[in-house]
Amino acid sequence: MSDIMIPGITSSGIDTESMVDSIMEAERSTVTRMEQRIDAAEEERQAWLEVGRRISNLQAASRLLFGFENPFHERVAHSSDEAALIATANRNAPEGTTRVAVRQLAEADRFISRNLPADFQVDRGRYGFRVGESEVFFTFQGGSLEAFAQTVNQRAGDLVSARVVRNTANTRVILIEAKQTGADFPLSFLQDARPFALEAGILKEVRDSVVRPPIQASTVTGTTPADSRTVSEGTLTVAPGGNAAIRLPVPVPSTESMVMELEINVRDLYEPWTPPERPPGPRVPDPDGVTLGDVTVESAPSTVPLPEWEEPPPPEVREDLELLYLRAGQTSVALPELRDTDGFQTLRVPLAEHVGRLDAIEIRNRNTHREISVRGITVYDPRAREDVAPLNPISTASDAIVEIDGIEVIRPTNSIDDLIDGVTLTLRRPTVQPVELLVEPDREQVTDALIQFLFYYNELMREINILTRSDTTIVDELTNYTREEREEALARLGLLQGNLALNSLKSRMQTVMMNPYPTDAGNQLSLLAQVGISTNQSGPGSGFEAGRMRGYMEMSPREVGAALRTQFIAVRQLFGNDTDGDRAIDSGVAFELERSLRPYTQTGGLIATRTGGISRSISDTRSRIEREEARLAQVEARYRADFARMEAALRQMRDSEQSLETLRSQTGNR
Repeated sequence: MSDIMIPGITSSGIDTESMVDSIMEAERSTVTRMEQRIDAAEEERQAWLEVGRRISNLQAASRLLFGFENPFHERVAHSSDEAALIATANRNAPEGTTRVAVRQLAEADRFISRNLPADFQVDRGRYGFRVGESEVFFTFQGGSLEAFAQTVNQRAGDLVSARVVRNTANTRVILIEAKQTGADFPLSFLQDARPFALEAGILKEVRDSVVRPPIQASTVTGTTPADSRTVSEGTLTVAPGGNAAIRLPVPVPSTESMVMELEINVRDLYEPWTPPERPPGPRVPDPDGVTLGDVTVESAPSTVPLPEWEEPPPPEVREDLELLYLRAGQTSVALPELRDTDGFQTLRVPLAEHVGRLDAIEIRNRNTHREISVRGITVYDPRAREDVAPLNPISTASDAIVEIDGIEVIRPTNSIDDLIDGVTLTLRRPTVQPVELLVEPDREQVTDALIQFLFYYNELMREINILTRSDTTIVDELTNYTREEREEALARLGLLQGNLALNSLKSRMQTVMMNPYPTDAGNQLSLLAQVGISTNQSGPGSGFEAGRMRGYMEMSPREVGAALRTQFIAVRQLFGNDTDGDRAIDSGVAFELERSLRPYTQTGGLIATRTGGISRSISDTRSRIEREEARLAQVEARYRADFARMEAALRQMRDSEQSLETLRSQTGNR
């Protein structure tokens, strides 16, 4: 049986494997060069993609400064007392100052029980609650206060909530509150919830909680002439100089919670006084003249001596806004002064702050030019719910009352967004003095947008400098780079050196940033440098810095802030301006820069063309490599076959030589 021979492994005295590898290495030099070209092309493609990404970032930052959503149109609201009132504003909010007085916060019904023993049990039954017009019912199987509160929260949690508090070591209290604020959303206890609330001391029974004194001729009296007051369809009107009193059917005791509400209209009738003209006085007919021949002599006109004209004094004007009084027995107590109104407005008076009981409401109109009208008088306990009232209310359902520039408005919640266009008010607590609410441009957001704009500008400029220059000082100047970022920058240094497109882009960017642009401020503000943005914010005499020659921009926050405070419109126009009134931006730094960058990033633009061309070149080269690899595989196979035959021939020769030597040795021995 012949020996098994494996080329390159069977010992033949010749290292055929190394010989084939050496030959194929020389044959693969073409593939190696093509692979190197692919690596270089891939680096160039990635460089262009990175430039494109940075151009897109700068485009977006530029467009933000003049586009529809630019920050120059954003508004911010500042409250002079944020503990009482805060506000947010959107771009529809008008600039200006508004005086807001918070008279009352909107509240929800929040009732607490008396102290209950720790083992207090809630009976089984069907429980219900009403808040406003909404009702909810559920069945409770009976159990502890904690179990009842948990069931309320699970089954009625959209309308009310309940919480049990361990107020002492041996007692508990349960708090039940409505989820909705506003006077139109009182909390009522329905079905078995009512006896539970009475037993737990949440509610108490009351009677005659509402008094509505009728306004009619029989209940209205006065000490001035009858024509100074009129009653019509439940409305009492008192003319200037008149007075009137509206008697209550029965005296109403003024408990701690009783209030009086009425609608009142204080109408100002004042008209400026115009003095009368001077009277002409009597006239006496002129006497006839005398005629002699052709000559006529006219008589002198007659005159009547008149006393010297004295202009009458203007009529007296009396101002007195102390209009309403509460009468208890023979004592009358004045309410705080009112103001002129535009139509009827609701006045709410806590009675306990003024009188111990209420017998009548008086109107004393001592003005010479005001007419006072009153209607809809109601005296009631706001805590009462039909024939029951809370025994220990933490708060009762009430509306928020706010004065906007002296105009009273009422809303059911403490978040109000329909009083000032684009502004949402959040009420926090009542105020003694009006709060000043200032709506102005959001200068902080504009500053942030400018910082972002300059960041992307410098980022693109830095990338262009790295790719088009081979000087390592360009990287050394970037002191904010990390070690890894510096190494990556050095690897890209000069990768696109001498590229005309990038050098042209850099030059165009610098020109755009240095050019003047028209604004309403004229020459006082037409350059970026005039708002604190330039290549030399360190000031004159600070020495030479190579970075200033690279095209990087710097910003002085102090100067930019001053410009935004004093010339906000001009700063906005500096970045984007409509100079021909067609409602389309056609000028400005950001506008021109975005337009200059567009040919690079648009569909079919320079970046897409360059990267597409490089990608096609890489694809073609890879195809050539595949074909060359296939050819080299055939060449390698041929070489290995040739060497295998050579090794086989050598092996056969050696075997023959060995056979001859053996034969010679045997022959010699014989």
